[in-house]
Amino acid sequence: MSVTRTLTISLFCVAFVASSQIVKRQVPTFVFEGDAPFSVDAETLASALTCPNGYPTSSSPPVLLVHGTSSTGEETWRNGYVPALKEKGYTACYVTLPGRAMGDMQVSSEYVAYNLHYLSQLSRALKPAVISHSQGGPNTQWALQFWPSTRAVTSSFIPLSPDFEGIDLLGSDLSNFCVGNLCQACIWQQSDGSNYFEALHGHDFAALVPTTVVWSKTDGVVEPAKINARLPGSTAISLQDLCPLRFTTHVQMTMDAAAFAMALDALQNGGIGSLARVKKQRLKTCWRIGAPDMDINIADQIREDFDSIIKGYIRRMPMAPPIPFACNIAMDRLFDVLVRRLVVGNTAEADPDLERRADSDCLSGMIEAAW
Repeated sequence: MSVTRTLTISLFCVAFVASSQIVKRQVPTFVFEGDAPFSVDAETLASALTCPNGYPTSSSPPVLLVHGTSSTGEETWRNGYVPALKEKGYTACYVTLPGRAMGDMQVSSEYVAYNLHYLSQLSRALKPAVISHSQGGPNTQWALQFWPSTRAVTSSFIPLSPDFEGIDLLGSDLSNFCVGNLCQACIWQQSDGSNYFEALHGHDFAALVPTTVVWSKTDGVVEPAKINARLPGSTAISLQDLCPLRFTTHVQMTMDAAAFAMALDALQNGGIGSLARVKKQRLKTCWRIGAPDMDINIADQIREDFDSIIKGYIRRMPMAPPIPFACNIAMDRLFDVLVRRLVVGNTAEADPDLERRADSDCLSGMIEAAW
């Protein structure tokens, strides 16, 4: 082969590789009537999904894993639930929320909402189950509430140690993220009585798909733990219901044998867990610390990351971000009530609590944002 021909072929190969790298893979957009708008572009949302074992199939159905505050999808799930679920016949994919899930939880929920649709599409219309940890719980619930289209593509929801009610920061390790009156956006939003939770509780706050909440009485971060495990219409089971003497902290939930046993039971039974079923394996489960096929050092690594971020993370702000889409819904409902009063003269459907939520949740928040 001549030198000229060799050089020509080499240049062609280089040009082909370069052009291939420039061409972006087309990703779908998911726009449905009644859904909140996405503020993040589809390419960014799609790039947050990782499927270490390839795409799910009918013989290995999909599970979407959603991590919590100060972590990433890889740190929380890669050496834990991903291999453990594979051994049980499931293909787990995880989403990585932006900024270690320390920013606006409304934006984090966009990643969940989009990737529920995306994973379903990649799975040839199979419905993913969701297993979440910590903040991933309210993020997923927010996605189900404000992107109603996600309910049709979600088979079940299994939150581990979620905070559905709001955290008492003074009694939680999360308070360490704050310096004076400055906290990260997600810390403000996860605080008890925040505008975020007012909005979450004021719009379809219930189990919108079959849901089983798994929680620990010795959580230490989500406090009070029992109250935060409440979601109307869901099944809630504590680890201590199965193993009375078990001491499992918040970060240990991602590798705990009892937590995994409960999550797996719910996953295998349409999203509805049963303490009675899990108790059949009580002795075997309660004697284990970590779940089978999981790296038990996961919790230590998450705790180290948690501590290092507390010392070095600086994206703090003096107040929570506004909640525009939830506000629009609340104000629309309030407007409908007022129209019925003024035009129809119907006061039977008046909802004072709705008016209170619309006022405290939106008007005051808009004023604060404006100032």
